[in-house]
Amino acid sequence: MTIMEALQWANNKLHKVGIDSPMLDAEILLANAIGTPKAWLFAHFSDNLKAHQLERFHILIDRRAAREPVAYLVGKKSFYGRDFVVNPSVLIPRPETETLIEEALTILKDADVEHTLISDIGTGSGAIAVTLAAETKLPVIAIDIDEQTLKVAKQNAINAGVQELIDFQCGNIAEPLVRIFKTIRKQTTIKTSSVYPFKHLLITANLPYLPESRMETVEPEVRDFEPRGALVAGADGMDAYFELFRQLRSNRKTLPRALTVLIEIDPNQKNLALDLICHNFPNAKPAIKQDLHGDDRVIIVEI
Repeated sequence: MTIMEALQWANNKLHKVGIDSPMLDAEILLANAIGTPKAWLFAHFSDNLKAHQLERFHILIDRRAAREPVAYLVGKKSFYGRDFVVNPSVLIPRPETETLIEEALTILKDADVEHTLISDIGTGSGAIAVTLAAETKLPVIAIDIDEQTLKVAKQNAINAGVQELIDFQCGNIAEPLVRIFKTIRKQTTIKTSSVYPFKHLLITANLPYLPESRMETVEPEVRDFEPRGALVAGADGMDAYFELFRQLRSNRKTLPRALTVLIEIDPNQKNLALDLICHNFPNAKPAIKQDLHGDDRVIIVEI
């Protein structure tokens, strides 16, 4: 079977089961099966596939027809111009999250390098933490509650060459961050307070935000394959953010005086999220930022 014939066969099979981009998926999976860049295929349509290549391609197409995500099948996903290792223990990075990156970079463009710290809470694959470390060269504390997830994030940091900039911590939402700053406070006496190491802390958080009821309506790729714990957060989808802002309020005096928080939300949760933030920080003035589709996606707030 030639490359063109294999692609046509796969396209037809994936189209019949309702895959939105059957030919694109077929091209990505065939390139993976052969071990070559996707662009290589276009100059070799008439080449015959070897038996082991065709067998691997058939297996990948069968799994894709069962709605397993392409990113898990090939083990990587592009995000903000970099490839990130992914597997079923981590959520697949979404293009919408690049809005959060853009907003964070805007805030950090004139940052005091010696006194600014980033913390990515619920880091998952490390897409946000690694990207911000690579783009800003600022130190990052990346937090996740799952050790297996952190292994993936650490590998992505190594792949991007920023492992020295990121400290990975396992714990519940902001608790590891609070512990770190409590230790810093104890070691910073009144005489040395003028050289307190961090004056500005920027927190990014793309925590689970799907309501439980939504899991029945999302596409099979999400419902059946991505980690539920990285997606669902209670009846209204706000449980994780409720806990984040509760922890920040309870420990506000422990954290740096300048504290900026960026969170990603579902557009339908805007009012719920704003109410939650203002309940914990009545004087806060949250701002909403839209993604490339024009949907309310990121909330920025100084607290």
